[in-house]
Amino acid sequence: MMIEQFIDNVLIIDDKPDEVQELINVLNKYDIYSSSYTPEEIKGQTIKNKQIIFCDLFLSKTDTTVPGNISELRNILKIICSKDFGSYGIVLWTNHKAHISDVKSKISTDKKNNSYITPLFIIGLDKQKYIQDGYDKLFNDLNTEIEKDKAAHFFVNWSITIKSATNKALSDIYSLVPDYDKQQTELLYILYRMAINHTGIPENKINEYDLSIDAYKAFDELLYSDLINQQDKNETNLFKPIPQNPYKSCVDKKNEVFSKLNSKMFIDTVNIQQEHIIPGNVYEILEADIVKPQVPNNVTVEKYIAIELTPPCDFSNEKKINSRLIKGFLCNIGHKDKFKKDFYYKDMYPLTICSKDNLQLIFDFRHLETVDDSELKDETKYKVLFRVSPKLFADILQKFSSSYARLGLSKIE
Repeated sequence: MMIEQFIDNVLIIDDKPDEVQELINVLNKYDIYSSSYTPEEIKGQTIKNKQIIFCDLFLSKTDTTVPGNISELRNILKIICSKDFGSYGIVLWTNHKAHISDVKSKISTDKKNNSYITPLFIIGLDKQKYIQDGYDKLFNDLNTEIEKDKAAHFFVNWSITIKSATNKALSDIYSLVPDYDKQQTELLYILYRMAINHTGIPENKINEYDLSIDAYKAFDELLYSDLINQQDKNETNLFKPIPQNPYKSCVDKKNEVFSKLNSKMFIDTVNIQQEHIIPGNVYEILEADIVKPQVPNNVTVEKYIAIELTPPCDFSNEKKINSRLIKGFLCNIGHKDKFKKDFYYKDMYPLTICSKDNLQLIFDFRHLETVDDSELKDETKYKVLFRVSPKLFADILQKFSSSYARLGLSKIE
């Protein structure tokens, strides 16, 4: 990992501009853009995202205490690091490790309150060392400090591979149409075909559906393909020694974290439209008269739901006549021991759905029903919530098919 590959834009906050001029010169040498402000100047600026913020710990003109200066730093971050600022790390000019711990502790409070975009990592370097000896070893020292912090190391290294994979994905696709004059026709058609392939929607229904978002999703899949091939096999082993479980005494925290992770991996809420019925769409059942699955005793249902389970090939080739639904419900994972029967799909938990954590997705394979598309489009009967990912959809479809394919054997005993 080379930190200079990661950084292309730096912000410097220092009350003594003359002390950071040599830092600016070194950054320029590596073709890294930098902007430098005093604490007073920066409060009136609109600052765009920077990968690294170099910052003196002592920024206040009136307060000489460490707590007072940490408060000044936090106030500056609240002003400049709005919700659109992006991810960044802080390099704090201090040679006192205790000060770094104090800064981390206070900014951790801000992170919990979501008052601004907080740094992904905070490391410290001794500014006086560079003022005396020069900045020639700055990047080596940065690499060393970041490698000590494995979470920071992962973020920096992953960001480098993202840049590389993005460039490769773009280059590979655009190289398919080397003639600039044909990009508006040939390249656009390639993206169109990729979008159709991603969604599986029949071509004769395209005029009713905006494929633009699906083109981006299809390109994301290309990026992923290139990204996984960027990883260096000689990369530092992040998990040596093996991390210990920090959630042993805090199951609720673990479930909250894992709920959000699972939802990012398996739940899609982008470009999900009521009027377009696509396999994998999950609907909340709203109409009281619609028959719903029976719920085991003492299980509290958050929402009754149904998933559209038409095989994607039937959908794409227009072999579908009506929508095929499997009904189920969302409930708290505290009841997961209630679903041991083979006719339940119960493997996806914990999830965050509609801002509620700790949910389990349950489908009852006995509740198979075909409905006319007009019913699913009726928002008084069904409300589309999200679409499951292709991986989760395939798992549900496979287990549903296995359940319905069971022959059994009635024997005389």
